[in-house]
Amino acid sequence: MNNEITPPQIARVTIVVSPRERFEQAEMSLSSCFDMTDTPFQMVYIDGGSPRDIAHVLKTEVETRGHTYIRRDGFLTPNDARNTALPFINTEYIAFIDNDVVFQPGWLDALIQCADETGAGLVTPTILVGPAARMPDLSIHHAGGILDIDEGENGKIIHRRHGFEHQPYLSTKNDLVRQETGCTEFHVVLARTEMIREIGPFDPNLVGFTDEIDMALMARKKGWKIFYEPESVVAYAVGKKLTWRDRPYFCVRWSRARVMRAERYFYDKWGLSHDFERQENFLRDHKRHAFPFKKLQRLAGWRITVTATALVCEAVSAWASRRLIKPDQSPSVPLPHLANPTPDSVPG
Repeated sequence: MNNEITPPQIARVTIVVSPRERFEQAEMSLSSCFDMTDTPFQMVYIDGGSPRDIAHVLKTEVETRGHTYIRRDGFLTPNDARNTALPFINTEYIAFIDNDVVFQPGWLDALIQCADETGAGLVTPTILVGPAARMPDLSIHHAGGILDIDEGENGKIIHRRHGFEHQPYLSTKNDLVRQETGCTEFHVVLARTEMIREIGPFDPNLVGFTDEIDMALMARKKGWKIFYEPESVVAYAVGKKLTWRDRPYFCVRWSRARVMRAERYFYDKWGLSHDFERQENFLRDHKRHAFPFKKLQRLAGWRITVTATALVCEAVSAWASRRLIKPDQSPSVPLPHLANPTPDSVPG
């Protein structure tokens, strides 16, 4: 018998969990993360205003495993949540994940291996979309993609397209190869901590669609590469009907006034020509997850239904906005500190 004692492995990565748009998927997502992750890791879980019973489960599950759970009673924007986590990071890598994602085995190993072998500052996995119960028999949401800024007749125009979007994953996976790519998604993305220190904290003004684009553009500006790793597979879990516990945050998160103000700020920040048709269409369609109004659509038609959905969602947002914690606008958000963690610092 070999009696040699194997030394504990040092965590090279911190998983940062932040709220995306709802809370009732959070317990399932956290369980999937723990069950499907063999790589040693630290975790910083940022909970911005989840219902108390969900918060109790999250806190218990995170802290009993020796990780860090941070609770804010009000709603947080995703970038504000990520900035809240940064001072607690002392590992080589950070895996940013949303609180409504499920995972396939080996997802984190594959991301780290890609970063190690390519020197990438950011690594994006294969991101599927659909009901968690069907994983991985889902459609592809993001498998790398294009992010370019070109000079047009009316100024700078941004072009963004997800790779293999809407293609069935099981019949497409053999076509997916590791490659340098233009963009990521914050559903799941691995970041090199050194890169985060170099580009600075996340922009608190970005509360809509462009937080991940801003990070990618900042990384590329500093000379960091972005890679797509097909062997890492995760899914943005949708399909579960929103309840009244989720609707306030959902509507605050996708408030047209707040989101479009952030979009105009982002386009001005990067000197881009204003073109918001894609954003307007997304807001129109996405809000129907909160208020489908299927009977109304049968009676009154699609146009009246989407108008009613928008009005109701904006009314809920106006009522619930008092719970939104104003993002920290300070430029001095503490950045992660790289250290040489000791075995005692690694959660058991």
